[in-house]
Amino acid sequence: MTTVQKILIFKFLILCNLTVFCQDCLVDSSTLAIDSAIIEGEKYFAIYRADNCFYIQNESKKVVFKSNELSMFFEFLDFNYDGHKDLIISYFGNNPIKDLIVYDTKNKEFKPIENFSLYPEPKQILESKYYFSYHRSGCADSNWDSDLFIIENFRATKLGTISGRECEDSEEEKGIFVYRTNESKSILLEKFPVESVEKFKNGKWDFIEEYWTKNFQKFE
Repeated sequence: MTTVQKILIFKFLILCNLTVFCQDCLVDSSTLAIDSAIIEGEKYFAIYRADNCFYIQNESKKVVFKSNELSMFFEFLDFNYDGHKDLIISYFGNNPIKDLIVYDTKNKEFKPIENFSLYPEPKQILESKYYFSYHRSGCADSNWDSDLFIIENFRATKLGTISGRECEDSEEEKGIFVYRTNESKSILLEKFPVESVEKFKNGKWDFIEEYWTKNFQKFE
């Protein structure tokens, strides 16, 4: 058996498994990724095809969301803990970012969250509307930033930033700086020495989480 024949057989088996999994949805040789979820009693399928088309359809094969700008790496999960599955789309890089599509219970449709991809590695604070992110800002991750943001009206909005500047090779002032964001302006609120993270077991990661968890309500 040739290599080409093996690849064709392997591809056929994958499609067979997808067809069984997906039941009545449209799956063919152009299907590259698929996931499904039951939301308010109805089953939805998220599908990514070889023509870079991503779409969500219901069991009746009606397309309820479509885009040509999303990644093929996605999964249904309840991101905002409202009891309904949302769709997280992941991208890989130095700062792994995500897109978020939520299920709008009022209008029974899927809606993308505007600006969500600006906040890599988002974590929710106490199952609230508040979240914080983390991204590298240079110098082999010695410089970093964590943004506090909220999700309202299908839009992510920044409220504040913790900026860690620990780079030894930089003339930039070293320290951990906390800013409030107000109408696109940043106002310095607090400053900590870089050594402040050393008392935490997981260093800056625990510092960031503890600070936002204790202080997030002061930023709105």
